[in-house]
Amino acid sequence: MLAASAARFPEEKYQMLESTLVGTPTTIGSMLIQAAERYGTREALSEGNTTLSYARTLELAQKCAVSIVERGVKPGDRVAIALPNGLHHAVSYFGTQLAGAIAVVVNTRLSAPEIAHVLSDSGASLVVSDSSFAERLTSDADVVDPQVLLTERPPHADHTPLPGLSRSADDTAQLLYTSGTTGRPKGAAQTHANLLFNAATVREQFELTPNDRTLIVAPMFHASGLNSQLIGFLSAGASCVLAPEFKAAVTLATLAERRITIFAGVATMLQLMLTRPEIDSLDLSALRLFAMGGSPVPESLPAQAISKMPNIAFANIWGMTEATSIVTFVKGDDYLARPWSSGRAVPGTELGVTTEDGTVADLREHVGELCIRGPVVAAGYWNNPEATADTFREGWLHTGDVGSIDTDGYVHVLDRLKNMIIRGGENIYSIEVESVLAAHPAVADVGVVGVPDDIFGERVRAVVSISPGQRLTSDDLRAYAARHLADYKVPAEILFIHELPRNPSGKLVKGALAQLPATSHGEADVS
Repeated sequence: MLAASAARFPEEKYQMLESTLVGTPTTIGSMLIQAAERYGTREALSEGNTTLSYARTLELAQKCAVSIVERGVKPGDRVAIALPNGLHHAVSYFGTQLAGAIAVVVNTRLSAPEIAHVLSDSGASLVVSDSSFAERLTSDADVVDPQVLLTERPPHADHTPLPGLSRSADDTAQLLYTSGTTGRPKGAAQTHANLLFNAATVREQFELTPNDRTLIVAPMFHASGLNSQLIGFLSAGASCVLAPEFKAAVTLATLAERRITIFAGVATMLQLMLTRPEIDSLDLSALRLFAMGGSPVPESLPAQAISKMPNIAFANIWGMTEATSIVTFVKGDDYLARPWSSGRAVPGTELGVTTEDGTVADLREHVGELCIRGPVVAAGYWNNPEATADTFREGWLHTGDVGSIDTDGYVHVLDRLKNMIIRGGENIYSIEVESVLAAHPAVADVGVVGVPDDIFGERVRAVVSISPGQRLTSDDLRAYAARHLADYKVPAEILFIHELPRNPSGKLVKGALAQLPATSHGEADVS
């Protein structure tokens, strides 16, 4: 529960930092300073009943920075932030940037051994965390509560320089650790230039104004919640409402009460909100854009949403941690005309497709691994030269996604290389099958994977969650799929479970789907 604002964020004043910038900021710290000068009293952040203006956010971040520096943290040192979504997370993050340190933004849903790996791999010397995560922190690093950073007053506070003001655009600003689906998490080293380019992309593509307000339910240890929403919106003078997690009823109420204009999430979130009975009594007229990514979108979903949210438009995004956040973008009528597409490359970013010999070329209507070049591409993996050399090659980020680019430049992401199913020599893209099954009116959620088969090498397995009040058999769904897919793509196995496993960013955990026994977790059928 939130304490009173005065208790959490004391009113003691520091001399306000002033920007010497002329033009575009070059670091996250200077971006916040410039935003505070431009938008001072406007709402920047809110959590529950507590709201911070831009000027107040900067002042609190400065307090954190002074305390961090006084604890011996030097420019380029790593400071880990292990906190839930909220004001303490945001202020601690910006304080770390003003201190000139590299923020290690910890996935707080990791296990204790996984967190220990992140802290050890990054070499974090300070961890900003609270009691809710204490039992999972086994590092030798100094651990400090964010409230302590805000309330203590170091003896030299008034004269402590903030090294973050002298960092350069090419310096590493933060480490975001990947989900580790192919091994231990790897820390993507994102520079200030990466983050500021992505922020500019958000401003342009979302057409942001200071009157916009977003609700952040995506984890702030994820590129979407941190890079695109928090940093992107604050760079535009807009405001961010911070929520600890997505809960359909609470999120829906917040969209209405706080007059949210832009929401970002996966399609499943929208589907769950549309099933809420109270939706017809809520005023959602302020919501102008729902930005989606990370999972297939049923073709019927936009029409269902528009009937409840009269002013809404839709955007689809393709991106990844190693590319800071946003790589391609499509919205509005352009999206509705191409619901299968993830959009075109954002300005300044170049896309390529691998050929049969592994080289990267500007090809159209050719299926291969999608590769990215440009200012969105991270500097590499922290402390991992082997993985860096494997993924970042000859100026290209090799994404691990299979797809194609049409003659108009629109990207069609087909699958992850590792998720492609090969049945009897035929390539089957799981996303294609998922998109078809997701369009069935009784399907709430679906994931498709390959499982071993003695004859064909692999067979297609679909794991399905049924919408409330609906009935569906495996035979019905298989017959539906057969009307839209080639016979070899129709799922041989269909398992029904209550809820599909997803990671904190909303992406399906496909490894868990492949490990489900065919005779458990609900109805199963094998043909």
